[in-house]
Amino acid sequence: MLIFMYMTRGRIFLEDFEPGVTHESPPHAVTEKEAIEFAQRYDPQYFHLDPEAAKNSIFGGLICGGFQTAALAWALALKSGRFDDCAIAGIGIDELRWLEPVRPGDVLRCRFTMMEWRPSGSRPEAGVCRIRYEVISQDDRPVITMVMIQLLRRRRPSGSTEYTDTVGLAYPAAVRPD
Repeated sequence: MLIFMYMTRGRIFLEDFEPGVTHESPPHAVTEKEAIEFAQRYDPQYFHLDPEAAKNSIFGGLICGGFQTAALAWALALKSGRFDDCAIAGIGIDELRWLEPVRPGDVLRCRFTMMEWRPSGSRPEAGVCRIRYEVISQDDRPVITMVMIQLLRRRRPSGSTEYTDTVGLAYPAAVRPD
């Protein structure tokens, strides 16, 4: 498996993601503080909030909420720099699976692979794609997997001679700012 690790090469658009090629984010060390803060706001269950009480849970200790882990997947993918110029919107998530609990002290990274894409039927400047995300622990074990359906900016809209910049401004090819 060919993996590109968190390096960008200038402006990246949908066409720069080759189906089957895997990219990897920089690592992130999960802290107890961030796990508890997320849980206080969005998932206030005792095994996410109280390290002592969590010892008596089925998890045997404090764990991050599942949706925190899903949010971390996207945050890590963003840190790779691969989506800086092309992310428009998320459309949905398929096949979401939590495989192992994430605990404070875990060091995570996200691998993501373009599965397929097609031009958008309603937005010529965009494409609809399916990208598989896999968050990996420091032990190289997957903790979460999911397939996101996303709307990504294309380098050049279908049938256009203009390029689109990061905020959606169009430039004729002759004056494209690089």
